[in-house]
Amino acid sequence: MQSLDVLRRSPTADYLATVIDSVALTPTIKAIRLQLDRNDFQFLPGQSVWPKFERDGRKFSKIYSIASSPSHCPEVELCVSRVGWSSAFLQDLAIGQVLPLRGPYGLMTLSELPQRPRLYITEGSGIAPLKSQIDWLHECGYRQPVWLVQANPETTDQLPYQQYWQQLQQSWKNFHYREAIVQCPEVVLSGLRLDLAEFDIVICAVGDRSDQLQAFVLALGARLDQLCSEKFIAF
Repeated sequence: MQSLDVLRRSPTADYLATVIDSVALTPTIKAIRLQLDRNDFQFLPGQSVWPKFERDGRKFSKIYSIASSPSHCPEVELCVSRVGWSSAFLQDLAIGQVLPLRGPYGLMTLSELPQRPRLYITEGSGIAPLKSQIDWLHECGYRQPVWLVQANPETTDQLPYQQYWQQLQQSWKNFHYREAIVQCPEVVLSGLRLDLAEFDIVICAVGDRSDQLQAFVLALGARLDQLCSEKFIAF
């Protein structure tokens, strides 16, 4: 298990991962837990792995963010949305199946505890890298406020890890969870009345939605140099 005091990432390398759990989070999103074949794998919260396989002559080439905290290494959890042939392949893996993967990758990371409050905004399976960061902050006893605004366009009334966040909000006084179900994230954000210039802000959503949410929080007073935005492609 990686120390909470000192975070470091291992060099990018090839591993074999065994599926040890697969749980439906929503009708279209699954949490898939993998056990890597070596104990030397270490990553920073927010990083990703690259599963490698071929199906019907097509090579899989999508990187998946890790949803679990680095403290669980050499286990990692992926949050996979079933939106195409490659994600369907991953979701249909049986317990005990082995998958080659390469990692870690990614720059939207934490390597030490931040000094400012954090605001996380996400849609769909974009929750994965943010969950890794939030879980790690919680484990470290982070004392600044942490806000999460979550939506899921695929099934608007069912959010991945929803019950987990609700429970965490009850046990961690610095964590504040807002569900964008009846309203879109922009409406929820407007109602928070936070001084966004005081926050580090992290956004992860599909395609243009990431850009739209970034533009929105900047209009609400967020600082560009304290904002990190990442988009992902679902297929």
